[in-house]
Amino acid sequence: MVECTVIIDSREYETAEEVVKWLKRFNCSVIPRKLDIGDYVLPGNVGIERKRAMDFISSIVDGRLFEQARELLRAFDRAYIIVEGDLWRSLTRREVHEHSILGSLATLVDMGLRIIPTPSEEGTAFVIKSMAEKVGNRGIKSIPIRKGGTIKDLQIQFLSSLPGIGQKRAEAILKVFGTPLDALNNLGQWTRKVDGINENVVNVVRKILTMKYGEEVDSNIIPINEAFRIDEGTDRVGNEDGSKGKFNKRNITDYLSGDS
Repeated sequence: MVECTVIIDSREYETAEEVVKWLKRFNCSVIPRKLDIGDYVLPGNVGIERKRAMDFISSIVDGRLFEQARELLRAFDRAYIIVEGDLWRSLTRREVHEHSILGSLATLVDMGLRIIPTPSEEGTAFVIKSMAEKVGNRGIKSIPIRKGGTIKDLQIQFLSSLPGIGQKRAEAILKVFGTPLDALNNLGQWTRKVDGINENVVNVVRKILTMKYGEEVDSNIIPINEAFRIDEGTDRVGNEDGSKGKFNKRNITDYLSGDS
């Protein structure tokens, strides 16, 4: 039997239960480890980011997609993005023109990313299994893992994790307000002082900051996926300076032995 070993990010392991179930049914050895970049890592320095169709669209809107693409390309010899589900049906639920999606796909390909569409979690697992079997245990190389960043990096990471922000807008917010604390204390001024941020973004961020944990019984109370409108001329891509993150080389066997 051809060897199939898949390292999966520990957070993805918890949330992608169907993918994990099918990988195991396909006789793959699934090893959860904390990954800084990508959702799945295969021997041969192959990195995979999995996105459901709606998340793929949302990541275009808030700028996360291209930032993640750059990290994948810097970290791995071969980088893939799996788009799971019906992308075009999901598009009907968003106020996003199909040209924006097509343009983003073309940009990713031009950057060097390989895009693989799959119809379901089972399809995603089969693609990953097929790729893992092709490399087997051959060509195992060290995997770049990003080092802990500076305070500046962590500040940007903190703000960019908010819906509708992304890296470039996080940097713009910090340039205006100085610190994340001052930025959050002056949330009402974001639309006036920071380009590319509208009231929809501010309202969602405000709800996230003020709603008590556990109060959101109905997932539709904060319809994050429906909260953003693309404005003409609004920048969607962060980290345009092409700056490279800092990486620490670790061997794939470090993950197999359980050291993380």
